[in-house]
Amino acid sequence: MFKANQGTQFVPTKVVSIKPEAQVNYNPKTQNQLRWLIPQYLGFIDPRSLYLKYNIKMSGRGHVKPDWRAGVHSLWRDIRIQDGTGSAELEMIQDYNVNTANWWEWTTNESINNKRELFEGRSETSSLNNQIYYGASGDWSAGNVATTFDRKTLEIQQPIYSGILGGDKVFPVVATKGLRCQMTLDDLRRSLVFNSNLGIDGQFVGCVQAKNIADDAKVAEASKFNIEIQQPSAGPGGRGVNRNASPSNNNPFDIGDVLYISDAGDGANEEELGVITDFSKDGNNDLQISYIPARANGVGLTANHAIGSRVFVKAQDRVNGKVVANVPAQQITDAGASISYELSNIEMLVLQVQPPEGYVSAMMNQVNSSTGLTLDFRAWTLYRFNLNTINGLTNQLIPANQKRAYSILSVPLDIDTQSVLSSSSLVGVPDNARNYQYVFRGNLIPDRPVKVERFTTANTPNALALVETEKALVNANYGVRNLLNSQNRFLIARAFSKYNQIFDLSAGDLALRVEYEGATKTKLYEHFVQYIRRINIGSNGVVVTF
Repeated sequence: MFKANQGTQFVPTKVVSIKPEAQVNYNPKTQNQLRWLIPQYLGFIDPRSLYLKYNIKMSGRGHVKPDWRAGVHSLWRDIRIQDGTGSAELEMIQDYNVNTANWWEWTTNESINNKRELFEGRSETSSLNNQIYYGASGDWSAGNVATTFDRKTLEIQQPIYSGILGGDKVFPVVATKGLRCQMTLDDLRRSLVFNSNLGIDGQFVGCVQAKNIADDAKVAEASKFNIEIQQPSAGPGGRGVNRNASPSNNNPFDIGDVLYISDAGDGANEEELGVITDFSKDGNNDLQISYIPARANGVGLTANHAIGSRVFVKAQDRVNGKVVANVPAQQITDAGASISYELSNIEMLVLQVQPPEGYVSAMMNQVNSSTGLTLDFRAWTLYRFNLNTINGLTNQLIPANQKRAYSILSVPLDIDTQSVLSSSSLVGVPDNARNYQYVFRGNLIPDRPVKVERFTTANTPNALALVETEKALVNANYGVRNLLNSQNRFLIARAFSKYNQIFDLSAGDLALRVEYEGATKTKLYEHFVQYIRRINIGSNGVVVTF
């Protein structure tokens, strides 16, 4: 790490725990911003061994979890790093979760995935009995289930993907009078996903028996009724709950969910059944749901619902909680629960290093000199573009002016999925894109269009597009290990140079041309440009350049 005049010396190190300024539990609804001060008395820190350590526990109904494409990194939206005085912004990472989600899965293999599941909250499986955030769901096929499944408390130890706090060079916090770091949690509807969309809104299941107008006419406040759920082979579109919970228990409903029913064909005559109280099986081993209607005594359904009618819960009820009446207090409490999570016991683990005395003296002399101390690190800058043109040849101006750029990653996000839990809000959508080219100073790069139509129409992507993406990621210092299922993480990318060289974007205008045919989505493009960011530390403070 350091070398003295007489050769390599032992460098003492020590792990230091730093607490956030507000030592409370954090969540995305009420306490969503963390502030840290890495004090200057630490002298030097090694970012390669810097981690956030905390406990996380999900709350609310259903199996929601951080988007597995970025694990717990999907929870963090923006990270801002300043010098200790707060006068200079050293690094600003916007949409940290989108950036991470779009290179993370390219760098994986089986061992890395297992490690990320252990430490970084990655949970890809849809199996209800193998969730890392939840205990096993109750086996309704073996007996009555009247309690919800356990929410586990996970201990997370995640790195911070930052040029300063996650780079490969020792950083002199003594020279910057410490470091201030501000981290913001994203909206939970953007950072979390449902484990399965089965039974959620449009992804309905069907009922085994009809529900008629006379049904569900309450006699007392706690009157309980049942409805049987179809198995996949009989459910609408093949969607249903496995009979006898075999080969797996895929029951998507939870105690306290408010259950709805509507017509099988067009979803007409939608009405509320009631608050789920327990699960069991009927005589055919199908799932039987018991519920208490949230309506006055003597009142039943208002329409007849045939066998195969849609049965579902609403995502919005889970997100915000549902206010119900005319049910016992326990069901009012259960239905009112809303989705969230809590981070507790949070700390930043920093590796303090003690370089040789000669190194420290030389560095401080440089800080006090007329030229100052110059430090370079890789950083990302985000440029957003709302693409309102859906089809045809589109053009986006990217106002990048970095003088030492490496690569650009362009992510087309579906605007309609930015606040939903039913699909990822962090990954790009191909949406019948045909081809793309970047334009710099009037020159097309590459010199022929990169075809991407197979990302939409086939299970195998276009080869040239994969090559372009791989080059861009490698130039951004990410080791590409996984090319499987790349159509599920659509990314437009370009390396501005080869062999880890840099490129001057300030010499002209940069734009992206994408041709669409048959597209249906309005997209928000997020362009991430990686470049060398330079800070100069002198007697008069810190100066940042591009």
